Amino acid sequence: MAAANRPNRKASDTDIIRLNSLGLSLGTVAEALGCHPTTITLRLKSLNVEPADTRRAFMEDIIMSLSEKQLEWLSTQLGPHLSIKDYIKNLMVKDFLAHNV
Repeated sequence: MAAANRPNRKASDTDIIRLNSLGLSLGTVAEALGCHPTTITLRLKSLNVEPADTRRAFMEDIIMSLSEKQLEWLSTQLGPHLSIKDYIKNLMVKDFLAHNV
């Protein structure tokens, strides 16, 4: 199939790659950029970029790569008072502030 030249694209390659790299689903990327999810899939494919796999357990991949000691420590940081989602968000905000203030 020949690649079509579409100069009036709604979304730039940079925006598609950026949002995909954040781990957003193809549907969410498409909605944010005002196009169809299939468009995002085809554009990523043409750029040789793997779509973020949001169907698999993101945290499972991370947890499985930690050592036993690291996992034990992490589990003591979390609980009913702090979810893994909030913990990661807090780390990112802390790092952002350290580099931008």
